[in-house]
Amino acid sequence: MNDILQRVKEIDIRQVARDLGFDVIQTRRMLCPFHVEETPSLVFYPPPQNEFHCFGCGKRGDVINMYADVCQIDFKTALEELANRYIPNYEGYGSKKTRKIDVKSIYTRKPVEEKPFVFQSKFSDIYEDFQKFCLIQPATESARKAAEYLRGRGFDDWTIRHFKLFVIKNYGVANEYLKEKYDTSDLIESGIVNKAGNLVFFKHPIIIPYYQNGRIVYLQGRTIGEPSEDTSKYQFLTGIPRTIFNIDSLKPLRGNAEVYLTEGAFDCMTLVKQGMSAVSLGSAKTFKKEWAKHFKKFKIWIWFDNDSAGQAGTRDLMEELHLNGITVDRKYLPDDVKDINEYYQKYS
Repeated sequence: MNDILQRVKEIDIRQVARDLGFDVIQTRRMLCPFHVEETPSLVFYPPPQNEFHCFGCGKRGDVINMYADVCQIDFKTALEELANRYIPNYEGYGSKKTRKIDVKSIYTRKPVEEKPFVFQSKFSDIYEDFQKFCLIQPATESARKAAEYLRGRGFDDWTIRHFKLFVIKNYGVANEYLKEKYDTSDLIESGIVNKAGNLVFFKHPIIIPYYQNGRIVYLQGRTIGEPSEDTSKYQFLTGIPRTIFNIDSLKPLRGNAEVYLTEGAFDCMTLVKQGMSAVSLGSAKTFKKEWAKHFKKFKIWIWFDNDSAGQAGTRDLMEELHLNGITVDRKYLPDDVKDINEYYQKYS
């Protein structure tokens, strides 16, 4: 089964899109079927990534996700149908009957517009209270390890204070504090706890606050050091759209100032420490159309990670910013470093 899953994931996502009836423009873009739009904002990352990402609505996934969502079927059914269609001599467990795909009958291409997410000020109240509580807690071994790790990444006291980083010193105590002070429904709505009512930053005690207009509007957690195989480096709020890290720093800048766009927040902090103006998008594949307005008057430098995702993201983001009339160029990293933080640790 795992072999079939891998083989299906390698089916060219652009060919599947064409077979579903969509017009793929220059093998890279198409109108997104998951929200209403007039200009194509869905971008394909061809094999070996073989994924899609919509810069309009933020939806993303692999070939199975796309097929399932367009056809409005579950993942298992999508996997079986794709295998039947595209893998020669496939003998699966499902029905051999493969229905004729007519995208117009399956999907109207005119989805009902979703109610836009509205950030509520009570979310900022919760985030900021959580930050204050963590800061006044007594030191723990976890806090010591976090401080040691941050300094090992080149972050001095100035950087930690400037970006107001903090650490969950005792998960159990912090978890109980939130549940005692706030309604569970408000905590879930703010994304800081999961549906079970527990703090989402269980394995990610280093907390990076995102500010906008002087208020915390987002929180991102980071593991201490490299995580285990079953854990990601970062933990984000549940159900809360990500925003731009360090966006308030752009307000005092004059027109034509140089601004760097990085993937991770740590890379952004590193550049700011070096005296540059920088913001973080959180990912090489994350850019929302409404973000373009923040960069129109600046000279933008994209400086992403030195991997295939970073290179593909750079290419697509440059195209997106060019279409919005924004002056943009890219920076390169040496072959022997993976990201900005490592570059300055190695060469400064």
